[in-house]
Amino acid sequence: MSNSGKTLPGPRGLPLLGNILDLGEASHVSLSQLAQKYGDVYQIRIGSRPVVVLNGMETIKQALVKQSVDFAGRPDFMSSQSMKEINGGSMTFSDYSPAWKVHRKIAETALRHFTSGQQSQSVQDKVLFEVQELINTWTNNNVGSTVVDPSIVLKLSVSNIMCSYIFSRRHKLDDPRLTEFSAMSDDFGAAASSGNTLDFMPWLKYLPTKTMQNFRRLLLNFKDWFGGYINQHNEAYQEDSEKDILDYLITVGNKMETEELKQLNLTREILQTTVYDLFGAGFDTVSAVLTWAVLLMILHPDIQRDIQEEIDEVIGTDRSPQLSDRGKLPLTEACLHEVLRYSSVVPFTIPHSTTRDTQLNGYQIPKDTVIFVNLHSINQDPKLWTEPQEFNPRRFLAADGRLDPEKTASVLPFGAGRRRCLGSELGRIEMFLYFTSLLQKCTLEIPNGERPSTACVPGLAQRPLPFQMRIKFREK
Repeated sequence: MSNSGKTLPGPRGLPLLGNILDLGEASHVSLSQLAQKYGDVYQIRIGSRPVVVLNGMETIKQALVKQSVDFAGRPDFMSSQSMKEINGGSMTFSDYSPAWKVHRKIAETALRHFTSGQQSQSVQDKVLFEVQELINTWTNNNVGSTVVDPSIVLKLSVSNIMCSYIFSRRHKLDDPRLTEFSAMSDDFGAAASSGNTLDFMPWLKYLPTKTMQNFRRLLLNFKDWFGGYINQHNEAYQEDSEKDILDYLITVGNKMETEELKQLNLTREILQTTVYDLFGAGFDTVSAVLTWAVLLMILHPDIQRDIQEEIDEVIGTDRSPQLSDRGKLPLTEACLHEVLRYSSVVPFTIPHSTTRDTQLNGYQIPKDTVIFVNLHSINQDPKLWTEPQEFNPRRFLAADGRLDPEKTASVLPFGAGRRRCLGSELGRIEMFLYFTSLLQKCTLEIPNGERPSTACVPGLAQRPLPFQMRIKFREK
């Protein structure tokens, strides 16, 4: 290709450190501010490694959708190498290749087979059951009110749904295995998010720190946690009677010809570890969004009341919400979109890399360049949103009161293009049913007048700081 592209702009960095000090605690905010100075495509350095940062809807869609192959790679990070060494590799973190395309197609088919079409009713039933269990846990089965920290139990509840799809198992919400997984996922999110220092400054491994040791130990713990379920399934497996996603993956692994497996380096064991990716796709972002949703409802009781009025009018109190209600609850749906936008729950996609020399917006970008996709820059773009710093669900409604499709398409919490999150549609279904069911049955309030913060805990999906809320049953 031509080398006539413009040189990338960007701030100068320090020797060895690069621009790491410029990132601050909220790197998505810092990088959005740099875009105001350098434009939607610019370069920073983390350590000695160049990183191209993409900002703004037009630029991000151009890269991830229109030039999707060019930007479909994953960086050769030390953390990714450890995943491959210990767990055989993660589809989510693996580089773009023929094997990755086959692996992705298998995973998509497995998820779709058990969560869409004729299985939609089963998905709905599972979610509604978990919502009721969640409410019972929060209220101790008592009519009245109680004060809870919603974040931990929401994570456990949503992870139970994934256990059901993938393993045909559910746990009590106080089961130590579930709480163990929740804690591990927090640690993994912190280690694998954009800007993991060891991935950019590998010379740090020679210093007396335990960062990489701890990460490898975490991967081994994940392998043990999932391995128990995988071993049980292999022992109990019966051909042509798949009851869940893991059974389906075992069947696919058994039916693929040995030569095909060798050519693609997709072993039976690697296919079974797809459950790691599927679990992550349907758990982390959804539970984080729901935590933001309940926080924003207690901070905006007027909006909560308006949504409850819409739910009461359309659904009433005698039946549970159904997926068929989605199109009839525009304010409820608008609120979920605004939660996604306002919170920037996924501020960055997982880092991409370029698969070949390319150009974007006239700038030359070499092969194997690390790419940060700053989704937060879209969510706070004043060209897209009036008063973007304000929480206002009605911004997603057209003049006729219906959802505005142009606005809803301007929020990309699940990414876009070839690397779009596997569990995006399942996630939206879960968010809708949880949120609608909670507000149908309960009113959420600030306890003791102590207004919680909207500050974030960073990770692959960022969450609010721990907070308390009062949950009260609504009278029928």
